Amino acid sequence: MSHLVLSRTVLAASLAAATTLTTGQVLAEESHLPDEPIRFVTPYPAGGSHSLHAGIITAVGEEFLGRPLISVIRGGGGGAVAAAEVAGSTADGTMLLFGDPTINSLRPQVEDLPYEMDDFVPVARINYSPAIFVTTPDQPFQSIAELVEYAEENPDEVVYSSDNRNGFTFTVFEMLKATADINMRGVELGGGGPAVTQLLGGNTMAYAGDPSVVGEHLEAGSLVGLCVTDTERFEAYGDIPTCQEEGYDVVFQFWRGVMAPAGTSDEVIAELSDGFQRLTEDEGFLRLVGQIGSGIQFLDHEAFAEALSSEQAALREAYLGN
Repeated sequence: MSHLVLSRTVLAASLAAATTLTTGQVLAEESHLPDEPIRFVTPYPAGGSHSLHAGIITAVGEEFLGRPLISVIRGGGGGAVAAAEVAGSTADGTMLLFGDPTINSLRPQVEDLPYEMDDFVPVARINYSPAIFVTTPDQPFQSIAELVEYAEENPDEVVYSSDNRNGFTFTVFEMLKATADINMRGVELGGGGPAVTQLLGGNTMAYAGDPSVVGEHLEAGSLVGLCVTDTERFEAYGDIPTCQEEGYDVVFQFWRGVMAPAGTSDEVIAELSDGFQRLTEDEGFLRLVGQIGSGIQFLDHEAFAEALSSEQAALREAYLGN
C-alpha cells in the first residue's frame, strides 16, 4: 500500500471516529438521560429471538443513543420476572424492557402478575415476526394438514414444545387447536432456545417459533416448515404457506418493542425513541438483523402507543369479552 493510500485510509478512519465522537458529544450535551449506561433487559433465556435481537441492538446502540447499552438476560416466569424488575426500577431511562405482546398486552389482563400493563410506557417498536410451525423430518406429519389429521386420529398424543402459558408459542398452538378442533399437549420450556433443543432432541414433536430461532434449522433441513402465522408468506421462506392458505385461520404477529417504566419523562421517551429510530435506519444494523432472518417494522413512541392500545383492547375483548 502506498503512503498516499495509507494516509487517506488513516484520514478516513480518523474522520469517521471524529464524526462518531462528535455525535456522541452532541447527544451527551443535549441529553435528558443520566450519564450512565442503559440496561437493556431481555425477559427470556438466551437462544431465543429476543436475545438474538437484543444482542445486535446492544452491540451497536451506543452510537445512536449516546450511552452504552448493556444486555441483561433475565429469564423466569415467562418474562414476568424481568418485567416486574423493570417496572420497579427508577423511571429515568436507564433500565428498559425488551417487551412483546404476551408480556405487555395479554398476560397482565388474564393472570395475577407482579406488574400491570400501565406500569410501562412504550418507547419504540423495533419489529415483528410471525411464528413458523415446524416439525422434524422423522415425524409422521410433514404438513400442517397432516399434523391436524394425525392429532384427530391420535388425541393428546402430539406433544409440542411451548414457551410459557399465554406466551407466543402457547397462543398460536391454542389458536390452531381451536380452529382445527383438535387436542395436543404442550410442554412449557420457558423460551425459544430450550423449545427448539427439545424438538431437535426428539423429546417433542412440533414447535411454532420465530424465524430467527428456527431459520438456521430450516435451512439445514433439520426442521420442516408447516405454515406461517401471518397474512402473507414470510419472504425469507417463501415456500412455506401461511396457515390461512392451508385452511386454518391462525394469524399472530409477535412484535418486539422497547418499554420504559411508567413515570419516565416525555423528554426521555422522545429522546430514546429518536435514538432507536436512527439505529433501525443504519445499514450495518439492518445487515446484522437480516443475517438472523429478520427485518424492521419501526414505530416511534406515539405510533407505538396507539398500536399498543388497540392491541390491548382487542386481546381484552378476545379473552375477557369486554
